Amino acid sequence: MDATGGIVTVKDSAWFMSYGIKRQPVFKTQKPDDMITWVYGLYSDRPGDFIKKLITECTGNEIVQEWLYHIGVPESEIPTMAAESAVGIPCMMPYTTEFFMPRTDGDFPDVVPEGSVNFAFIGQFVHNPRDPVFTTEKSVRTGMEAAYTLLDIERKVPEVFGSVYDVRNLLQSIPILSDGRKISDMKLPLPDKMKLMEMLKMTEGTEAEDLMREYGLL
Repeated sequence: MDATGGIVTVKDSAWFMSYGIKRQPVFKTQKPDDMITWVYGLYSDRPGDFIKKLITECTGNEIVQEWLYHIGVPESEIPTMAAESAVGIPCMMPYTTEFFMPRTDGDFPDVVPEGSVNFAFIGQFVHNPRDPVFTTEKSVRTGMEAAYTLLDIERKVPEVFGSVYDVRNLLQSIPILSDGRKISDMKLPLPDKMKLMEMLKMTEGTEAEDLMREYGLL
């Protein structure tokens, strides 16, 4: 989950830069005073606004400088801050956008195509019902499915976690996304606050109220 509330997109960035700051620490070995930030640029054919180069030609330090510029760091302080207070690690991901393009059945091959006895497709670009893209789990599950199917191993591939269909997971996520605040403590316009209190009154003594208390909403 992002501490920034999700990915923040800088709309006037020539690179169409976005960034996200996760709940820290991101890594178990991360030092207490370190902060990990994920930054990317969608347009790789345009010079930057502060660094007048294509993002594909930039060093990690230069990408950090461009980000610092867009989050409002004074220009005179950017080079020193980028050099002494940050480490940028560039990574090219040319197929990332493909994950989120619309598609229908048949656009991606099955893990083990019908009739196949000695080859399979694994990774992100295969058809695997219910499995979300862009996850390590999908890559692992497709590899397991390929091995178990082709080697005729009677072992089941772990199911995809069905959180999207479980109201308990949805309820649990609300206070987490609200920094631990209960829904009754959320800052809302008066009309919305009144509607919320009316809704809560309607749930008194019901299983809905029990669930909300169990998952920290009340």
